[in-house]
Amino acid sequence: MRASVRRTAVVATAVAALAALSTTPASAATPAEICGSGYVQIDSRTLQNSSTVLARIHLLHNASNGNNCVVTMHAPATAGFALPTGAWLTVQGSTTKKDQRTYSSYAGPVRASAAGKCVRWGGMIEAGVGEYTYTSPWEHCG
Repeated sequence: MRASVRRTAVVATAVAALAALSTTPASAATPAEICGSGYVQIDSRTLQNSSTVLARIHLLHNASNGNNCVVTMHAPATAGFALPTGAWLTVQGSTTKKDQRTYSSYAGPVRASAAGKCVRWGGMIEAGVGEYTYTSPWEHCG
């Protein structure tokens, strides 16, 4: 228990220090601009420690071609800092497409054709001494 409390305090301190240093985001692009023409956001998830938003994962869909797109955007607290960041997308019956490296603004876009199929999507960011991850269940079928 004591080690867990200490680790949480270290993570909170590291994220607060990152937030204090960050004044402007490294990229003003929106997820729709990153994915491209015709993409509209259909879902998103926030990655955060107990009090600070670190990143947001965006799932977008293009109705004209049936493609989905995932982008993980750094939040203001982490924008401009080179951190391990990832975005992934799996279309049911296919292998996972992934973009996971060190980025200072966003990971992705990860695109795949998903017309008539369910997808599993997600992303991650590593900040301080913690890794924050989300992977959806199979959803957004159609």
